[in-house]
Amino acid sequence: MKYHTTMSKKTLMKLLGLGNTGAPGIVASAFQDLDEVKSSPAAGRKMPRWIKEVDKPTVEIDWDRMKRFDGSNIMFVNGFAQAVGPDNAMKLGGHAAETSKQSILKSEPGFTLRDKALVAGGWITSLLTTEHAFLGPGINVPADLCGIPEDLSYPRYEGTPEENTQMVRAAAKIYGAASVGVVELDENTRKLIYSHDGWDGRKWEFEDVDKAYENKKKKVIPYKAQWVIVYTVRMSQPSMSLAPSTLEEAATSMGYSEGTSVQLRLQQFITRLGYQCLADGNMGTSGNSPGFGILAGLGEMSRLNRMISPRWGPMVRVFKVITDLPLAPTKPIDAGIFRFCRTCKKCAEFCPTNALSMETEPSWEVQGPWNNPGVKTYYEKAPNCFSGWLSLGGHDCGICLASCPFSKQDKSFIHIHDSVRQVIATTPAFNGMFHKLDTDPGYGKDPEAWWNLNLPPHGYNNTQGT
Repeated sequence: MKYHTTMSKKTLMKLLGLGNTGAPGIVASAFQDLDEVKSSPAAGRKMPRWIKEVDKPTVEIDWDRMKRFDGSNIMFVNGFAQAVGPDNAMKLGGHAAETSKQSILKSEPGFTLRDKALVAGGWITSLLTTEHAFLGPGINVPADLCGIPEDLSYPRYEGTPEENTQMVRAAAKIYGAASVGVVELDENTRKLIYSHDGWDGRKWEFEDVDKAYENKKKKVIPYKAQWVIVYTVRMSQPSMSLAPSTLEEAATSMGYSEGTSVQLRLQQFITRLGYQCLADGNMGTSGNSPGFGILAGLGEMSRLNRMISPRWGPMVRVFKVITDLPLAPTKPIDAGIFRFCRTCKKCAEFCPTNALSMETEPSWEVQGPWNNPGVKTYYEKAPNCFSGWLSLGGHDCGICLASCPFSKQDKSFIHIHDSVRQVIATTPAFNGMFHKLDTDPGYGKDPEAWWNLNLPPHGYNNTQGT
C-alpha cells in the first residue's frame, strides 16, 4: 500500500513548531430514550481522515500457529517462577517486600506511605468485583430508579447489529469509556480467549448452551455469545510521567478500577435489555484484551508488544465484555503506528532492564512460554521486566509507556500532534525526524511536586477519541 501526504504548507509550518493545533472536547448530552442514545455524536465511530480502516491489522497474524493461551502462564501468576525457578522467584519476592517496607520507613520520594495509599485507593473498585464478575453483579437497579419492571415481564430490546453497535458505543462512552469497538468471535478469534483463568485457575470453555454458567471447575461461554465489546479507559499522563515510582502505578490502578466501573454498567445495561453480558473483572483474566482492541480498530500493535491508541498512545487500558446482543464488528485501523515503531525504538532504548526488542523488524519468534505464538511482533523478555518491578519493591516501572512519543499529551510533540499523526500515518519518510524531535524522555518527573498539581478529574483532560 502506498501513502501520499496531503499536508499543506500551512500545516507543515505548524509541524515545524511555528503553530499549534487543538482538539475539540467531548460534548455531554442528556438522552431521553435509546433512539437518542443511538443517534448521539458519541454513537458514531468518527476518526480523522488519515486513519484508515483496513481489513487486516497492520501486524501479521498466523492463526494456525496460535493456540488458546493458559492464563496461569502470564508473568504475574506462574510465568516468573517458570522463568527463574520457584526458589529464586520466592527470594526475589521477599526482597521486594522488604524494599517496599524500607521505602515507607525512609519516606523515599515516590514510594512514601501516602504514595502507596493512593495506589491502594485506585485498585479498590476493581478488586471488589473481580471474583464475581463473570455473570454480572447479580443485582438489578430498582424499578423506582430506572423504570424497568422488577419481574422482567417485557419483550427484550430489538435492533439491527449496526444500530446495536452505535447504541453500545454511546452507552459505554457515557459510562466512562474512551473508545469502543466490536470483534466477532469465530474459530480464529476464540483463540484470544484463554484456556484457563490466571486468577482462579478455572477453565474458560465454549459450549452450545443457551445461558452462560460457572462452577468450581469452569466458566462457560455460550457459542451464541459471539460478540466482544472492547473499550479503552484513559490513564493520567502527568501521573505516568512520574515513572518509575509508586505514583505512576496510581494511574494504572485507577485505570483498572475505571475499567471495572464501565464493565459493571455495561453488564447492567445489556442485561436489562434482555441479553447476556459476560466479563472477567477487568484484570484481563479471560483473554488478550489488547489483541481484541487491535482487531476492533482501537489501536495498533507496537514495539511494546501492546496496543497503542492513535489518540492517547499507550496511555490507555483495554477491557472487554462478551455478549449475545447482535453487533456489527468494527474494522482494524492503519494509523502508521506499527511502522513508526520500526524507526523509533525509544521505549527499548530507555528500558532499564533491556526487556524490549531493539530489532528493526518484528519477528515470529517468541521469547518464552509467557508469549502466545502466531503474531509477528516485538516479543518482550518479560522476566527482565518483572525483575525490574521487584527491584522497585513490587511496583510498576512504566518507563516504556511514559517514554513513547504518542504518550506526551502536554508536550510540544503532542501540541502539533494532529499534524504529526497525519504525517506518521501517510509519509513514513518523516518518522526518523519525529523520533529526533521528541527530546523529552517523558519520565522521571518529581513525585513530590505531583501532590501540588491542579489536575483535572481523573488526571487528564478530555479530548475527542476514536
